[in-house]
Formats: sequence, structure tokens, C-alpha cells
Amino acid sequence: MLVVAELSEPIEAGRMMLGAPHWVVPALILAGLAVATVIWNYVRGRSIGAVGWVAGGLKLCAIGLIAFCLLEPMQSGERPRPQANVMPILVDNSLSMTLAVEPGGETRGQRVLASVSPNSVWRTRLDQDFDVRSYAFDARLRAVDGFDGLAFDGGGSSLRESLHALGQRFADRPVGGVLLFTDGNLTDTSAGNTDWSALGFPVYPVMLEEGQTLLDLRIGEVSVRQTDFESAPLTINVSLEATSLDRESATVQLIDLTTDRLVEEQTVQLDAIDPASPIRFRFRPEKPGIGFFRVDAFLTRERQRFAEGESRVEATLANNSRLLAVERSSGPYRVLYVAGRPNWEFKFLRRSLQEDAEVQLVGYLRIAKEEPKFSFRDRGVSSTNPLFAGLGEDGEDAAEQYDEPVILRLGVREADELKEGFPRSAEELFAYHGLILDDLEPGFFTQDQMLLIRRFIAARGGGLLMLGGEESFAGKRFGDTPLGELSPTYAPGVSEVNPSGEYRLELTREGMLQPWMRLRETESAERQRLQGMPAFRSVNPLGSLKPGASLLATVRGQDGRDLVAFAAQRFGKGRTAAIPVTDLWRWSMRREAAPSQATSSAAVSAAGDVSSQDPFQAWRQVVHWLVNEVPRRAEVRVEAAEDPARPVRIVAAARDEAYLPLDNARVVLEITPLGGEPFTLQADPEGDQPGTYVASYWAKDAGCYRVDARVKAADGSEVGTASSGWSSDSAAAEFQRLETDRELLASIADQTGGEVIAANRLDAFVADLPNRKVPVTETWIFPIWHHTWVMLAAMLCLCCEWGLRRWKGLP
Repeated sequence: MLVVAELSEPIEAGRMMLGAPHWVVPALILAGLAVATVIWNYVRGRSIGAVGWVAGGLKLCAIGLIAFCLLEPMQSGERPRPQANVMPILVDNSLSMTLAVEPGGETRGQRVLASVSPNSVWRTRLDQDFDVRSYAFDARLRAVDGFDGLAFDGGGSSLRESLHALGQRFADRPVGGVLLFTDGNLTDTSAGNTDWSALGFPVYPVMLEEGQTLLDLRIGEVSVRQTDFESAPLTINVSLEATSLDRESATVQLIDLTTDRLVEEQTVQLDAIDPASPIRFRFRPEKPGIGFFRVDAFLTRERQRFAEGESRVEATLANNSRLLAVERSSGPYRVLYVAGRPNWEFKFLRRSLQEDAEVQLVGYLRIAKEEPKFSFRDRGVSSTNPLFAGLGEDGEDAAEQYDEPVILRLGVREADELKEGFPRSAEELFAYHGLILDDLEPGFFTQDQMLLIRRFIAARGGGLLMLGGEESFAGKRFGDTPLGELSPTYAPGVSEVNPSGEYRLELTREGMLQPWMRLRETESAERQRLQGMPAFRSVNPLGSLKPGASLLATVRGQDGRDLVAFAAQRFGKGRTAAIPVTDLWRWSMRREAAPSQATSSAAVSAAGDVSSQDPFQAWRQVVHWLVNEVPRRAEVRVEAAEDPARPVRIVAAARDEAYLPLDNARVVLEITPLGGEPFTLQADPEGDQPGTYVASYWAKDAGCYRVDARVKAADGSEVGTASSGWSSDSAAAEFQRLETDRELLASIADQTGGEVIAANRLDAFVADLPNRKVPVTETWIFPIWHHTWVMLAAMLCLCCEWGLRRWKGLP
């Protein structure tokens, strides 16, 4: 008989009590009489011996048990109130559960389905004591009616979010614990730093397998680095990881998905893999803009099987490929070159940029300064500058007059571009991305124009490069102007003059670390190249570096003193740089010595001889560094979530003609899967960031995606377009680790007060679960005399007593 306590006063669990306390006196009297009678029967007039005392003791024990039962002794305890506590069963539905634990054996998912069968013993017992709820999780948590329909095809394992979602869902309900069936291989990477104790309920992970070792080759981390280093503008670093495949060789391929072309292939020995030295692919894509690539890694001896999607060695091939989206900045970039006099620098700069389709150089050259003229009613004196004499009436009408500098415009797109002189409005100047000033005195510009240049750098985000010359960096007069403020160095002192002589160029340590400053791949080759460069003879004097500026190159004079050769700094949203060497053209004049018959051209280059193409390559790299990060009126970027199974966030920026945030714009996003049909999304304004528009997109299928943002102003005028791209490859993250993450599961159990349970111990665990601490319990009272062992003990004592008497012949 089981009695559930429903009393006004609570009953303490584990307490012993009497159901018939009024029978205490009668029971004592009856027991006393029975004891006295037994003793009298055994001791009356004869010696009973040791056997008699034992037999008598057994009969007295039986009498005591029967007398004790007359008092109806009862014991109280606690147990979970049936169906009052929730017990969720959480099953991982991700792709990693399709992995076979043993070759040709059951998958993890099949083992889970066999364990959580409704007909299992532990499940029947659990349903009796708890309110059992069934849930599955992959990229998100969802309730299920049963687990038979699980396909284990989820594209992620967001365990942290799923457990927190369970906690929020049952915040007002008592949770007895969570039975968790998973391999612990999560895709939400931040789960390892989670404080699981905040869940508020115990988690009981079920260990599905022992510590088997699975043979596997997988791609670890893949990173893309883009630089302005022209000989290697794109570097893809690939790290390989292998389990129990030390004696194998692996082949790694880089494939351009847009052209379906093999870019490069490398073979490595797996026992010689160094995590600190990843496999590097260095190449120059054929086209700028958005590109998509795939990295494949496979065992060399299984090349044909890998092409067919099979392997007889590895546990899975799902982690042998990785998709990449590469966004190379593309132009056209427009750079305005303003020079105070004709010189060789513009010639060589223009020649180097002619080979670069992304940069358009516009020249604004002063070939003669203004000439003052005075005439008093002298009809014979022309009003135009003598340089334009003989051009004819039409030519002289359009020529510069006296008191005006003679300007030559080169590379302009329209006839009216720069016709009125250097830009005087933001609309004109902001149409360029970079500005190069060569041998110009501050007096060339008006105060408003210099302030406009400052806005061009600080607000527009443009790039400014100041070259040396007779009129450049001219003392205090230069330092007190906005141009002096933009310079990365302070103005030189009045008496500061650099000595004449030869100067040798050297890169500083910081300059050597900048790929766009180097022309060779290794430091030793770069130093050899610098040694072969010609010496320079003229350098503008400069003051000290400003705080935050970087010294990237120096020139060393014959006196051993180092002078600034290249300094740069960030200024507002843009960047500025100064090159005070005034005769860089000497480097471009240098011709490469013809190699001898015994020495190849490659050997000459490797030995450090200066190539005739080095100056042009250097100019292209510097100009690209100057303009690559310049903002545009329309921009778009893709922010990937930590969990690859979560949606990406597409962020678009819109700016007006003054490059201020543009509100009330209409941003349409056109998303095109690689090889698929495009579709459009509408981006919504970001509440706290003016000019920013966002949209979320979840790519269900693995692949590469391109997004084109079209921005229009509130009046319908076109602001601009921008493009970006990303790759979705949740399977790679899902199979990044194959073995069960025992450490993570143990950490979850320890922090939540749970326990890691072996799958073959589920029956014993569930049977013991009512004895564990649960939120809602009830007190139960059980009469001890209803226990079978009480009656059996009394009968056993009487039988033993009778047997002993018969054995010894006692009455």
C-alpha cells in the first residue's frame, strides 16, 4: 500500500513513523507475555545449552517483528510528482550524425533512433515519472512528434542556442533535466566559452560510442590575403589536418569556379605537415572584382575515386573541399596629378599606369608661371602669353592671358574637365580617388582650395601623395597651411638643408612588412634589389615624423645620416604620404644590363640586379595603395555569422555628392547563386546608423553567391552600384571534427550538475532518476509491514527455531 501525503503539515522525507501509536501499550504487554512464556518453556527445570539459547532467540525475534507490525510502522520519502516535471529529449539532426562509427556499420543517427525508441524500457519508465517532450536541433531548435522522421540532414549544430532556447521556453516550468543525444561537434564556435551553468537545469549527454579513431583528411583553416604587391596580389593559405594518415601523400588543388579552370596543384606528405607553414597559392586572377574558388584536398592515390565522390580510406569526403569568395577591388580609379613644372616624374608615372586598366591618370601640369604685363595704350603688345604666339587667331583666343599660368591638361574625359583650373568645389574634386602634388608651392592654391583638399582627405576618404621638388615642403610657409597639416612630417627648420651627394634608398622594418613597398617576395632578394638601385642626388629637407605617422623608407647620405624617403599616415577617413626624393626619375632611366650567354635573365633577377620594370611596378603599387580603400558613393559588404548555418548580414552604404550619409535611399539587392537565377531583396535602413541599409539572407544550399546593390536617391536619381560575394559551406564546418567531443559534453554536464551517460546504461540511469533532485516532488508514505521481507524474516526465524529443536530433540 502506497500513500501520498496530503497533510496540512509537511512530512520530512526519510522520517520513520508509527501508523497505530495507540497500540504501543497493548503490543508491549502482548510481546512481554509471549517473551516470558518462551523463556519459561525453555528454562523450566533443565539445561537447554547453546542450541537452546539460539532457538529461543530466533523465536523471540519472530515475536518482536510481529509485535512491531502491530504498530503499523511507516517510512516517508520524496519522489518526482508524476508528469509535473518536464524532461526534454534533445536529438542532434545535423549532417555529422550520418557518419558511420565503424566502416560499413551503423551511423550515429541510426544508433540514436534505436536508443530513443518509444518501446524501450527506459523510455517507458521515463514517461511514467516525467512530462517528456521531444526536440530536434540543427541550425535551430524545433519540437517534433517523434524521432522516426529525422533525416539528419541539418546544415549546422547550434547546441548553445538550442539549449538557451529550451531554457527560455520552459522558464516558468520545472525542468527535471535534458537528455542530450549529440556527437558534440558544434558549428557555433563560441559555444566552447559558454557558461553552461546559467541554463538552470541539468543536462545529461548520452555517449553514443567509444573512442574510435576515424581515418580522415580535412581542410582546416583557409585564409585569403590581398595586397598591392603586384607580383603576388592574391595569396590563399590552406592548412591541412589528417588523422592516422601519416604515411600518405595528399594533393591540394585550387580551382577557379567562374572559369572551371585548375589554377594550381600541390602535393605534400602528410607526416611533414607544419601547421605554422600552410600551403600557399599565389597568383593573379585574370579579372578584378568578385571571384569564386574551390580548394580540394584528397589522398594522391585516390585521385580518381575523389573525382567520383568516393573514398575507400577516409570516413567522409564532406570536409575535403572548401569554397571561397574573393573580392578584388576594381576601378576605375581616377587620380589627379598636379605638377608645378614639367618633369620626368609625370612621364614615367603615366607610362607605368598605362598598363593598369584600373587606374586613370589625369594630368594638370603648369608649364609656365604667370607673367605680369604692363602696357599703357600700346596696341602692338599682345594680351596673350608669348608661349601661344603663332597658334592662329582661334588658338590665341583660347590661350592663357598674361597674369595667368600656362596649364597643360592630359587624360581628361571631357573637354570642360579642369578647364577653369584646379577644382574649386567638392563635386569636382570628389570625383577623383587620389591626388598627387609634385613640386608645388602652397601659393598655387587659394585658401579655399587647400581647405577643399583637406576635406577631400578627411571626409571623402581620398589619398594624397606629395612628391619632392624645388617648391615642395618649403619651410614654415608650407607648414602653416592646410597642406602642411596633411603632411605626415612637420615642416623643416629655416636653416635645415640636406647636404649634396649621393643617397641610397633603404626600406625600414615597417616598410619591409608592407607588401606594396616590396618588389621581391623575400627579404634577402629585396635587399639585393635595393643595393642595385641607382643613387639619388636630391632630397627635400623635412622635419620629424608626426605622431601616428609611419616611416617606410629612408635614404642614407654619404655622411651616414638617414633622411625620410617615404612617410605615410592616416588622416580622417583617408591617408596621406610624402616622398621628398626629387629625382626618382634616375631609377626609371636605369636600364637592365643584358644577361650574358651563361647567365639567364631569371638568374640575373634572382641575383638582385635591378629590372627595368621595377620603377613602373613600384609606381603602380604605390598608386593602388593610395586609392584602394577610398570610399565610394555606393558600397556593399557581407558580414558572415559565426555559425555558418546562420543567415549572412548584407550591409549597404549610401552617400550623397559630398560623401555624407544619404537617408531615404532605395537599396535593391540582387543575389545571384553561382550558376543559378538571380532574385532581389529590399534592404531596410539601419536604425542607429544613417546612410546604412541592411538585409539578411540564409543560403540553404552550399555554394557561392554574388550580391549587387543598386542605390537610388529619394528623387529617383542613380547613386551607384556595388558588388560583393560570399560562400556558404556549412558541411565543411559540420565535419571539421569527426570524433565525439567528449571534453565539451563533460564540461556541459559538470557545469549544469548533470552526468555523462553511456548509451548502454540508460535503463539504470532512468530507474535511478527519481532519486535525484528535481524541482517538483511529492512525499510518499510506505508501511514497512507491507514489505515482504518482514513476513519472510518472521517465518524464517520460526522455521529455524523449530528445526533446531527437532535436530537436538528438544520439546
